[in-house]
Amino acid sequence: MEITGGCACGQVRYSSPGPVKFALRCACRSCQRDSGGGHGTHAALPLEGFEIEGGTASWTRSGRSGLSVTKVFCPACGCPLWGLPERAPATVMVAAGSLDDPSKVAPGRVVYRGEAPPWDLLPPEEERGHAEA
Repeated sequence: MEITGGCACGQVRYSSPGPVKFALRCACRSCQRDSGGGHGTHAALPLEGFEIEGGTASWTRSGRSGLSVTKVFCPACGCPLWGLPERAPATVMVAAGSLDDPSKVAPGRVVYRGEAPPWDLLPPEEERGHAEA
């Protein structure tokens, strides 16, 4: 099952042979800032076979583990596209909103729930597979 996506302006496109390993919502402050909302929603894809068309920009930050996370975005429209976590070097964490068909992912858990603003997330009992990080 090929998974495709890209940025808002169309300058950057990506594809992956899949499969989606898992999907989650992350409510850490960094993901809030990256998404412009109360959380980021991400789908984990294998790095192997991940193909990119178009130029991208990136920046790297240190994660809570002390390992780096490189965030990739479109330099023209600023759309967040994916992250490359050092702690999972064979994985690309694609921003679910950048997928051509976001219905292909279903986040099964929330991480860093304690950092979520009170207006953002459903109560844990209403989410399937809730897990705290």
